[in-house]
Amino acid sequence: MKKWKIPWPGQWTKKRKLFHHSLLYSGKDFIVSAALFFLTVLLCLLLRSVDPHSDTSYVAVLFFLDVFLTALLTDGYLFSILIAVTGVLCVDYVFTEPYWEISFTLAGFPLTFIVMMFISVVTGMLTSRAKQVESLKREAERERIHSNLLRAVSHDIRTPLTGIVGATDVLLDQENALTPEQRHQLLSSANEDARWLIRIVENLLSITRIGAQGDDTKVTKTQAVAEEVIEGAVAKFTSRGGKLPVRVHLPQEVLLVPMDELLIEQVLLNLLENAAIHAEGATEVDVTLERKGDVARITVADNGVGIAHDKLSNLFDSSAHQSQQGDRKRNMGIGLSVCKTVVQAHDGIIYGENVSRHGGARFVIELPMEEEDHED
Repeated sequence: MKKWKIPWPGQWTKKRKLFHHSLLYSGKDFIVSAALFFLTVLLCLLLRSVDPHSDTSYVAVLFFLDVFLTALLTDGYLFSILIAVTGVLCVDYVFTEPYWEISFTLAGFPLTFIVMMFISVVTGMLTSRAKQVESLKREAERERIHSNLLRAVSHDIRTPLTGIVGATDVLLDQENALTPEQRHQLLSSANEDARWLIRIVENLLSITRIGAQGDDTKVTKTQAVAEEVIEGAVAKFTSRGGKLPVRVHLPQEVLLVPMDELLIEQVLLNLLENAAIHAEGATEVDVTLERKGDVARITVADNGVGIAHDKLSNLFDSSAHQSQQGDRKRNMGIGLSVCKTVVQAHDGIIYGENVSRHGGARFVIELPMEEEDHED
C-alpha cells in the first residue's frame, strides 16, 4: 500500500541531547508534536463552536489521542510527556469553565487534573516504551541473522582455501613428476575453488553492506531500472562461465524500483548460480520481470528436476544446510540465506517453489515499487 511520506531534511532528524543528559530530541519530533497539538486544539474548538450545548466531554479523549500519537510518531518519551502536561493545562484553560482562565479552585478539579495528568503521562511513556521494545526486538533479530550468516560464511571459507592450498602444494612439490593432464586437473580444481571463494566473499560483503548507511535494518535505496539490474546480473553470470543459457523476459514498460542495485544484483547472481549448480537436468534458465500492482516481481526459473519436498520448508535457512553431508560446493544454503536477508531489507519477499510435479524450480522476488521506510 502506498504511504504518504515526508522527506525530512537530515538536519531535522539529527538527534541532540537536552542539557547534556540522555534525553534526546530532534527538529522533526518538535514539529510533529507541535502540529498534532495545534490540530487537536483546533479540532476541539471547531467541535465546541458547532455544538449548541457546548458539550466538552470529548476534549479529554482527543487530548489522550494526541498524547498517544505523539508518543507513537516521535522517538523517546520527552515530547509525549510535554504534550501530556501541556494538554491537561490546555483543557483547564480553554475547555473548562470559566473559559480562558486557569482555575484550581473548582470542586473536584484538583483530582481530575491529577488523574488526567497521570493517565496522559503513563500513556505517553508506555507507548514510547512499546516502540523501544519493538526496536530492540528488530535489532536482536537482525543481529541473530547477521551472526548466523557470518558464522556460516566464515566456516565455508576454509573449504576452498584448503583446496587451493592443497592443489598448489602438489604443483610445487611434485612439478616434475606430474603429467600435463594432472597439472591441468589440479589447476582446474584450484580455479574452481577460487571462484567459489569469490562467491562467498561477495555474499559476505553483501551482508556487511546492509545497515552500513546508518540504519541497522534497512538499506539505502535509490530509483533503479530493474531491467538494467537483471541484465547486469546475467552478464556477470555469463562472464563467469555460467553453464546454462539464460533467457530474459522483460515487460514493455520501464520499471523503476527503489533498491540497492549492487545487493539485488548479488541476489539474482546467487539464484542463477544456484540453478547452475543444483538444477539437475536443466538446460536453460528463464528470468522474468513483470509488474503486479505496486510490486515488481522477478522470477528465476529452471527446467530441471525441481526442489526436493523435504527442503522446501527450509530453503533459506543456512543452519539447516550446514548440517548436510556431502560436497560443500553444491551447498548454496548460504547464498539463499543472503538472498532472503537482502530482500527483506528491501521490504520485499522471496520464496521458492516447484513449477509443477513434473519438475522445474522457481524462485520469486517481489519488491515494492514505492519507498516505504520513511517517516510518515
